[in-house]
Amino acid sequence: MRAMETGALVRFEELTRMPSDVQDTLITVLSEKMLPIPELNDAIHARRGFNMIATANSRDKGVNELSSALKRRFNVVVLPLPTDIDEEVRIVVKRVGEIGHGLEPAENRTRRPGDHAHRDDLSRVARWPDIGRRLKLKSPSGSLSTAEAIAVTIGAWAEAGHFGSGTIDAQNMAANLVGAIIKDPVQDKVVLQEYLETVVRERQPWGDLYGAIREVM
Repeated sequence: MRAMETGALVRFEELTRMPSDVQDTLITVLSEKMLPIPELNDAIHARRGFNMIATANSRDKGVNELSSALKRRFNVVVLPLPTDIDEEVRIVVKRVGEIGHGLEPAENRTRRPGDHAHRDDLSRVARWPDIGRRLKLKSPSGSLSTAEAIAVTIGAWAEAGHFGSGTIDAQNMAANLVGAIIKDPVQDKVVLQEYLETVVRERQPWGDLYGAIREVM
């Protein structure tokens, strides 16, 4: 409503997670540049310059499937997925550096943001389910997207900054990683245990993360 009144561009996050009545309202907003307020027998008419950019994750079915009428009112641009793990890690490191700096206590901000984002930990986070699929292990109920990898690392960073040493360690990463992977408390816990014993336990550099995740679980 404020964007319509001021003629601004508005960003609508997670379009597929809105209820159906909001979808119906958006159709009117985008078609007629008008927001009806039936309770007040009034309407807001958009000023010139108003428009909307919306985002949606194609891997996430969301709450309600978007109606074809609403889809037609957007120009759809599909952003490609990262082509390899190096590209995905670069994306995660960049976004963690941009977002995470503001989450630290002021006394810890002398360190460069990127110093916290250990490349090895980010590699494990970003492609955990994919490695399991290549080895024909069970798959978790959801996929760990690049955005979720960023969220996991930001959570670990905030925890380390406020409650730890200021640098991400295996304990910080483990708690956030387990929370992101185990969406189904029964099925996903079995998947994670199998991956721990089959993959993580056998890789020497991952010993600290293996022990930390076992403690969390």
